[in-house]
Amino acid sequence: MARPSERRVLVVDDEEDVITFLTMALEDAGFQTDSARSVDEALDKVRVSPPDCISLDMVMPGKSGIVLFHELHKNPAWSRIPVLFVTGHAKDERVKGDLDAAASLAQSTMSGPATYLEKPVTAESFVRAVAAAAGVELPEGEEGVPSPMDLRSEVERLARTADPEALAQALHLLKTKS
Repeated sequence: MARPSERRVLVVDDEEDVITFLTMALEDAGFQTDSARSVDEALDKVRVSPPDCISLDMVMPGKSGIVLFHELHKNPAWSRIPVLFVTGHAKDERVKGDLDAAASLAQSTMSGPATYLEKPVTAESFVRAVAAAAGVELPEGEEGVPSPMDLRSEVERLARTADPEALAQALHLLKTKS
């Protein structure tokens, strides 16, 4: 399997803050990144230098992400680029239909997975999904030491199931410790 530093991911989204969040998460994990704020800009970047994976917003002003997905599948070289849809509208009927159509298109062309994550995504879930789509093995922490992503995930899991009073006491202790 490849290392993150050997893969370049194109992040396509019309919202600057989303691009910043997603590219920072990928760069922190060691990936190379590029970004585009529209389908046309993304197509231009793919023409110049096809990425190893694309993170694609489904709903954008002008052309939707599904248009880019269809354009990629018209070109045999680009049709193998794994696409990860990141959308805040996965449950909308129109977008649900687009996602189903995208999945069918991906299966019919035997390309990489066309999967989706629903916004808001966590940095960890996003990086793991991109790594899986791009065929990347994420490095683990040193022997016996969990990675920061694993620690954060564990803390989030424990916080969801913890007693609220115990959490309040722990927070108080953390704030008063010097």
